[in-house]
Amino acid sequence: MKYLPFIGLLIVVLAAAGCVTKNQNTPVTPARTTAPSGTPAGEDPVAARSGYTDGLTDRILDMTYAYDENTIYWPNAVPFNLTPESRGITERGYWYAANFYAASEHGGTHADAPLHFAENGRTIDQVPLEEWIGPAVKIDMREQCARDRDYLMSVDDIKNWENKYGRIPAGAWVIMYTGIGTQYYPDSVRVLGTDKKGLSALPELSFPAFSKESAEFLVKERNITGIAIDTPSIDYGRSQDFFVHRVICGANKLGLENIASLDKLPEKGAMLYVIPMSIKGGTGAPARVFAILP
Repeated sequence: MKYLPFIGLLIVVLAAAGCVTKNQNTPVTPARTTAPSGTPAGEDPVAARSGYTDGLTDRILDMTYAYDENTIYWPNAVPFNLTPESRGITERGYWYAANFYAASEHGGTHADAPLHFAENGRTIDQVPLEEWIGPAVKIDMREQCARDRDYLMSVDDIKNWENKYGRIPAGAWVIMYTGIGTQYYPDSVRVLGTDKKGLSALPELSFPAFSKESAEFLVKERNITGIAIDTPSIDYGRSQDFFVHRVICGANKLGLENIASLDKLPEKGAMLYVIPMSIKGGTGAPARVFAILP
């Protein structure tokens, strides 16, 4: 399998991201905070034990915005809310902390499953992990988006990228780099283009995205895994029909929105990894996104 060299790293990330829910009286085994005996000072004990990240530490690019009260959601969606449930020393003398969180599926750095805009599409938990991994293709549209905040990436923009870097590889994530995220996130007014909330804000949304024609080209003429963008939607802000979502989801492909750190991602050569929360029946989910740089 072509992604086998990275499976060990993926397992480590999945393990690190996992959590086990327990009641307040259940002891929690604390994570090791000191290096194992024999580990040189300043060396990561996990890396020293496993060796999985040898040679990769400086090549792992985190492309995820952490979730907090500033996370950007669609103006009429339920925003992220974190409520402490327990935090402190228990009556038995050990530390215990746990939180409650709630939010809409689609907000912050998140993935779209085909069901989001395709009636019989797959749910987020039905997409196998290997399908979330693919070569990263970054198409830099910052200049065009700076001139026109509602710019739509065209088929010619894609072909111009290919003329310079070669044909889009099979299984690729095609990423539109607008510059909106790296410049403004998490300033919701500057990202969304309006300070309004609720349904009244929708007609005033303004940010660039893919065009319907570019989405159709990618699913019909190229063999992609999905498309991604550094704005809140793969459809532009003023869209009323959401054609890009309909094309991508209808073709059983994947979407990724509000990704971070595109200024550090090269135009080609990186491998993108998306680890969405596996919500049974979910139309989308928060995701941890990272790339392995060439």
